Amino acid sequence: MKTQTTQSSNKFSVIIKFTLSLLALLLCTSNMKAQSSVSSNVTFVGLDAATQGNWQGKYGADGYAIANSNQSVPSYAVLTPENQSNFTWSASTTDPRALTTVTPAGRIASCWYSSTEFGLDVNLTDGKSHQVEIYALDWDGNFGRSETVQVVDANTNTVLDSRTVSSFSNGMYLVWNITGHVRINATMNSGANAVLSGIFFGTGNAATTSTPTTATTTTTSTTSAVLTFVGLDAATQGSWEGKYGTDGYAIANSNQSLPSYAVFTPANQSNYTWSASTSDPRAPQTVTPAGRIASCWYSSTGFSLDLNLTDGKSHQVAIYALDWDGNFTRSETVQVVNASTNAVLDTRTVSSFSNGIYLVWNITGNVRINVTMNAGANAVLSGIFFSTTGTPTASATTSQPVSQPVTTPALILTPSASSVNFGSVTESSNNAQTLTLTNTGTGAVTISSTSVSGAGFNASGIPSGTILSAGQSASLTATFSPASTGAVSGSITVASNATNGAIVITLSGTSTAPASHSVDLSWSPSTSTVVGYNVYVSTVSGSGYQKLTSSPVQTVSYTDAGLQTAQTRYYVVTSVDSNNNESAYSTQVSAIVP
Repeated sequence: MKTQTTQSSNKFSVIIKFTLSLLALLLCTSNMKAQSSVSSNVTFVGLDAATQGNWQGKYGADGYAIANSNQSVPSYAVLTPENQSNFTWSASTTDPRALTTVTPAGRIASCWYSSTEFGLDVNLTDGKSHQVEIYALDWDGNFGRSETVQVVDANTNTVLDSRTVSSFSNGMYLVWNITGHVRINATMNSGANAVLSGIFFGTGNAATTSTPTTATTTTTSTTSAVLTFVGLDAATQGSWEGKYGTDGYAIANSNQSLPSYAVFTPANQSNYTWSASTSDPRAPQTVTPAGRIASCWYSSTGFSLDLNLTDGKSHQVAIYALDWDGNFTRSETVQVVNASTNAVLDTRTVSSFSNGIYLVWNITGNVRINVTMNAGANAVLSGIFFSTTGTPTASATTSQPVSQPVTTPALILTPSASSVNFGSVTESSNNAQTLTLTNTGTGAVTISSTSVSGAGFNASGIPSGTILSAGQSASLTATFSPASTGAVSGSITVASNATNGAIVITLSGTSTAPASHSVDLSWSPSTSTVVGYNVYVSTVSGSGYQKLTSSPVQTVSYTDAGLQTAQTRYYVVTSVDSNNNESAYSTQVSAIVP
């Protein structure tokens, strides 16, 4: 008995997949402040777990600041929250644990918080000792919060007092007598995050007013707030050095060096860094170290910059608004109001500012710059800069900010190919091709989705929300995995904010039937009188035979067809006489199907 195998060729394909790594943006804050010449001194007074949110009449006679709400800081104090986020559990409640508010009267459950640590920088500038209270409230009480509150000397970082609080879902005040410049740090020990809800200055029953005590009015400015709008500047971009900020500056999440005549306090904002280091000219320059950073103060509703120019003189103040990602069609209103009367001094609306724009005023006195979101994801500002009015600038060509049209950056997404032909692909196998999408414009492009049509086609490699800066590329893997034979067509559609619209890449390919094999069997005829032969096969040598023939074949040959690859088959044959008697198995032969 002999065997012969016949086979056709097989085609194989290799899928190459690319995975994009998204770089996590690291947020960091480095705030530099003028140091107080007064030595810091702290005496712990005690804990108060009974007053709860009813601070008025007991604390805050000189002033107060409530997270995400009212703030009236006394003239002898400079308060700057650092590295915190803001949150409101309940904007209006009757729960006595929530802090009472002054305007309007009510209660709010809110907090400054961080999953690691944040601080309240407190500079008492008059050289006197003042009672300072902070209120810690674990409002939801679900996370088993425990936190350490440390008071440190702001100049030397020497720890002046340290307290650990836990089980404070009813609210707890920590009270000190403080002199000089300190930082109150709250560090999470356990639970979801560290939280503080408010800070209060002074004691007594005068907390329902915002008037500081007469003994500490040495730094109060009596100058009425005066403002003149100078203009818009859309040309300078992030290159402010030499033009703005000759007296001082503050850049969101980065350097800060305020002039001695300015008290600057952001309120109700969060901080974010788009790019901690970049050469993009839209990003503001940094001083130490030299470079550029794309960062912002932001809020999904609105935030403010409280600005008190204490020397009674007019100073040029410029703020820089930058819609860095340009994906959300941001529009925001910037309003400057008198901090004492809330009278509106100037209002400007900015939009299409992904190239960056400065708003410039000459300001005297105490004002608040309110930024309100009109459209887009949130309201943003990237920096504030102080100069003496009339100070000459470095460049005569840009010395006077004027209203200029803001150029919207081109957002163009270009594929490496507009079509892909996969050719012939064997059914149940696959073929892959790599495509490249490149941002050939000048602004950031955000890919919102990738969709595929056509049976057997797939695409992967670019997650929704991927942002491509100008000149940046991303790889997309297109795969054809047919499930049935025949010609197939389809497409990949990439949706984004690109001005050239959605990218459509056509796909085509032909699915062919998989290669099959056959084994030709033949044997010598029986010496007895027979009516035919039965053929048996097994995949195990010597046992488990299964009949291949439905009835005895009349010839001395047989073809076992339609076989798949990578198997060994074992065959035997029997003869059958006219009474349907069947002989024993013949000698076994084998065939290897490659």
